Parts: sequence; C-alpha cells; structure tokens
Amino acid sequence: MPRKKVHDEYFRIPAYQILAGKSDDEMSRILGICKRTYKEKIKGYSDFTSTQGQVLSMVLKVSQDELFLTKNVSKQEH
Repeated sequence: MPRKKVHDEYFRIPAYQILAGKSDDEMSRILGICKRTYKEKIKGYSDFTSTQGQVLSMVLKVSQDELFLTKNVSKQEH
C-alpha cells in the first residue's frame, strides 16, 4: 500500500537550497533531523514544524510564504 502524502511536494525549498549552496546533509543537520526525514518533509510525507520553517527561512534567506505557499492566497478573490 503506497504511503499517503500530507501535502504537495515543496519544489521551492530544493531550488532555494541549491541557490544557497547547501546540501541535503547540511540542511538536515541545521534542522536537527536525519537526511531521510528532511527529504520526506520536502516530498510531502510529513510536515515541517513552525520552528523548522523559521530556520529554513533564515538559512535560505527567503520568506516562509515564498517557501511554503503554492498560491498567492492574499490576492485571491473570495
């Protein structure tokens, strides 16, 4: 039975990670998690904590909205 994703894959995190010159090993160490867990979070199988989101934002020098939001929710019509 295939595992169920809890969210869509975060495509922006690996892109900004490359721009920052950080490897998966470095990112997982910075976040205090193993490399496999880091990859699972990016692929959508588990969530980043709010603290991990803040750390990612600081390390990658980009807002959390840019990393995690897939649409510009604030500009959508209701």
